[in-house]
Amino acid sequence: MMSSPPAASPQALLRRLLSGVARVFVVPVSADGQLLLHRHESDRHCYWTYPTMQRGTMRTDPATVARRLLREELGAESGVLRLVHVLPAARTHARSAVYAASLDLPAAEILAAREATGTSRRALQGLAVTAETLVALDVRPLAINDLMTTGGIPARTLLALPDLADPASTVNQPG
Repeated sequence: MMSSPPAASPQALLRRLLSGVARVFVVPVSADGQLLLHRHESDRHCYWTYPTMQRGTMRTDPATVARRLLREELGAESGVLRLVHVLPAARTHARSAVYAASLDLPAAEILAAREATGTSRRALQGLAVTAETLVALDVRPLAINDLMTTGGIPARTLLALPDLADPASTVNQPG
């Protein structure tokens, strides 16, 4: 009788899922449901990007990179940080881990504290958007938008996605 190989541990599955990840994106959602995005302006165009950081050559866990990114770019700690997707490498980005960060403060407080402490030089904006608005805006990368525009309010959709790092966890959709 042939026996099947033993099932991989959850840690081994997570390591395999995150292997080759070169970039980490964080989609911060404030307590009042706003997405906190970097705003880029030129003479003719405005676009937004999700906070991101190269993983670099460090063997650092992507979740640690995500927490560092939140501290450095927003001056905030996340109440809940969850791995919601891994983007395959594409023309516009390397293989990337995407984390949802549910923050404990409203956007106005985060932005005011960030401004007062000079946390980052990059412009940050809080946006309360519908799925239709998010599709109409130039927010990059588009693959992250696709996760949140399946209907309803993008911030709620994002926070309702399962945590790939802890599949056994239950997801509570915000009110």
